[in-house]
Amino acid sequence: MVDIPKLVLNAGLQFLRSPKGPIDWKQVARNAANISDAQRWPETEKRRILPAYEAFIDEPTPKIIELTGLKSLQAREVRICDRYDWIGTNVTAFSEQLSPFERALATQKRDSLLSKGVYKSNQVISTVGFGLLLGYLAKRVLGQYDPRLFGREIVTGRIYFVEPNIQAVERQLSFAGEDFRRWIAVHEVTHAIVFESVSWLRDYINQLLKQYLEATSRGFESGELQSRAQAVANHYVEKGRFSPVHVFLSREQIQLVNRIQALMSVIEGYSDFVMDRVGKEILATYDYMKREFELRRRRKSGREKFFERVTGLGMKMEQYVLGERFVSQVATDRGVEFVNRVWRSPSDMPMLDEILDPKKWITRQDSAT
Repeated sequence: MVDIPKLVLNAGLQFLRSPKGPIDWKQVARNAANISDAQRWPETEKRRILPAYEAFIDEPTPKIIELTGLKSLQAREVRICDRYDWIGTNVTAFSEQLSPFERALATQKRDSLLSKGVYKSNQVISTVGFGLLLGYLAKRVLGQYDPRLFGREIVTGRIYFVEPNIQAVERQLSFAGEDFRRWIAVHEVTHAIVFESVSWLRDYINQLLKQYLEATSRGFESGELQSRAQAVANHYVEKGRFSPVHVFLSREQIQLVNRIQALMSVIEGYSDFVMDRVGKEILATYDYMKREFELRRRRKSGREKFFERVTGLGMKMEQYVLGERFVSQVATDRGVEFVNRVWRSPSDMPMLDEILDPKKWITRQDSAT
């Protein structure tokens, strides 16, 4: 359970701290550990189970290559994580990715008492918000492929398995442990093979994220805030209703969010598609796991659903569903080779409306050939 009094106390104490940047990443990690009930696992236990996971990674690779027609490079680094490890890894990744945004905020003038108060309030909100987000995810993430974004010059990335969470789901749903781990491995290996095969993908994601952060940074400028207020007023006059989206996101940000959503839907949906096709071939308990896992997704509490809507995680969950539906329909109509056109270039990547209606993307591709 989350220690709410401790979390509230930390938020209050944050006003008294003076971290260097707009986000106190050390406190983010502490809050996330509190929220996720993180416990340290012995390194000896992680080393003991590592060879099994390395085998789970190697086993499906030939079948994934055969199904997709993509290429695989060298062996990948596999890490067994507890929740502390996962939090630490992702705090580091987020802090690197957001550093340009933080630098832009840190250089803004804060001459008045009001501007200093706004800056401090944003610092507390950001620190607590990231802690809540990472703490929530740290209890739920099973596997993760890290493509090493933002200039980290490692080609093959890393694959993480969060063993405490895997064991928790395994017990909850009465899964056969080895089959469950092999199923998760197929999803993460597919991510790895996609990033290794598609030379432009990593830079394209970097480009979209950097554009979004730059647009967000501009959103704090006074002229942009006035423009945002005018957009809200115009939307109310035209549509007769208040639009919270226009309050928090500019038109440029909304367009970028839609492009990122479409891209991530394809990436996640493609891996889910492969996960299911290969899973049927190699896993005796595949049908049972698939059924129970989908039921588990639907049984989320009202609080979980509300949290996911507020934080945007609901959009992340939609990526798996919408993306897998898109890939499956295109594969059924035209085959996997036609699906792989999404990997030819950024211009071949479907837009969000095409994810929702795959026939639009198929028509665009046909007209381009």
